[in-house]
Amino acid sequence: MASDKFGRDEWVAQIDARRAAPPGVAGQVLARWNALPLGWRWIGVLASFAAIPFLTSNDYLIRVAGTVALFATLSLGLNVVVGYAGLLDLGFVAFYGLGAYAYALLSSGKFDIHWPSWVTLVFIGVLGLAFGVLLGLPSLRLLGDYLAIVTLGFGLVFVQLAITMDRVEVPWHAGPIDVTGGSNGLINLDPLRLFGLDFGEPLTLFGYALSSVALYFYALLAALAVVLLVIYHLNQSRIGRAWRAMREDSLAAEAMGMPTKRLKLLAFACGSAIAGVSGGIFAAWQHSVFPLNFSTDLLITLYAMMVLGGLGSLPGVVIGAGILAVIPELLRSPELARVAFYSAVVLGVALFLRPRRNGLIVLAGVILLGLILRLATQTLWPDLLSPPTITVAAESVSTAFERTAQTFGIIVQKWIILPMEPTPPGNVAFLVLLPALLAWARLQPSRLKLGLLAPLLYLLAFVWETRLTAEPAVTRLLLIGTLLVVLMIFRPHGLLGTKRVELV
Repeated sequence: MASDKFGRDEWVAQIDARRAAPPGVAGQVLARWNALPLGWRWIGVLASFAAIPFLTSNDYLIRVAGTVALFATLSLGLNVVVGYAGLLDLGFVAFYGLGAYAYALLSSGKFDIHWPSWVTLVFIGVLGLAFGVLLGLPSLRLLGDYLAIVTLGFGLVFVQLAITMDRVEVPWHAGPIDVTGGSNGLINLDPLRLFGLDFGEPLTLFGYALSSVALYFYALLAALAVVLLVIYHLNQSRIGRAWRAMREDSLAAEAMGMPTKRLKLLAFACGSAIAGVSGGIFAAWQHSVFPLNFSTDLLITLYAMMVLGGLGSLPGVVIGAGILAVIPELLRSPELARVAFYSAVVLGVALFLRPRRNGLIVLAGVILLGLILRLATQTLWPDLLSPPTITVAAESVSTAFERTAQTFGIIVQKWIILPMEPTPPGNVAFLVLLPALLAWARLQPSRLKLGLLAPLLYLLAFVWETRLTAEPAVTRLLLIGTLLVVLMIFRPHGLLGTKRVELV
């Protein structure tokens, strides 16, 4: 008997199911959001972001929002070179530093040059574009790892020049000239002055007092909006389609008549111009520049943001920048980190365990296991336990949230076993946790696998508490690294990237 599916395209047959919104209120909200034109969605997001200075007067929170806008702009510029054109550029941060130092030299008292800010930023954009073309020239003959090595060398050379160009010998001068300030950097830079507005002075708008930090936040947000608009239209144009074709197969694109050499140079030029202007705004915002502001760590962070969001996805790159810019700030306080960690664990259990009662059973099992172990330890070895310690950075959160975080922290530290010397047992537990999680992931779905999840989560909480108490900075790095590893395993194309299927 012939199958009724003979000759039927399953992909086409499932199109209605794929287009259907997820069930529930969240699905309806998502469907209505996706029904809006893309431009209105971006305007809504940026307008919501722009309301932050009117919702809080905390300069710390506004500065974090400005950092998100800055990293998002830089990630978008890097996404042009890597995500669209497929060129592995490891010297991108050098253009960011080039723009910052150009602003520091042209708008400061270093050489008593005080160009208008708009002239300096335009010059920086042209300078970045020119250097991008120069760096892009090797890409005409180099691909893949070889291009990455050359561009990485350019980035490292820039940092070394910034450190060593504090004693430059010139033929027409009697002694050496200090150009970059060396390790001490350049300070006391001119503030931005655009459209008759001095970004270094507070401003009252609609009855709200906006600090200098808030004004620079709006400058960074405006730069992000302009970059988004330009890159979106570039991506939708013939140039964007040619970049994506070159990324998939450069040889095939060239065989089809595409000018791949010019496309590569254009990608480098666009990315470097964006990085340069961003560096100029950053220098004015920080009122100083230092060589370590442009180290390889920043390059790794930008690539992590781009990969997390998804290569070639504009909203994905912005979301990735937001996540990796906010998480390190959030984790500076152990109490805030604790709230974020346990919220993520509960949310993960609720989302990935089906049916939902299994998630409730697992969470109840973790809580019960912690109470039993804590009671047993307190009864048998009371001197082993450490008293709860709470330290919240007062400038980072509001008073109400601070009290909530403190209360939650005390409850958690009275629930879990927290030794007087947490580092050695924390290290041992960490070494046990990694292979245990890998072994648990390879188990087939069963009651045994579900039952083992509760002790694994408790062990995870123990590692978190002991490592967080001992070394908060290491914990932040471990958490971000774990987030990226998990993402690459379960969603290698990023949060909003396009899934690629390759036939071998």
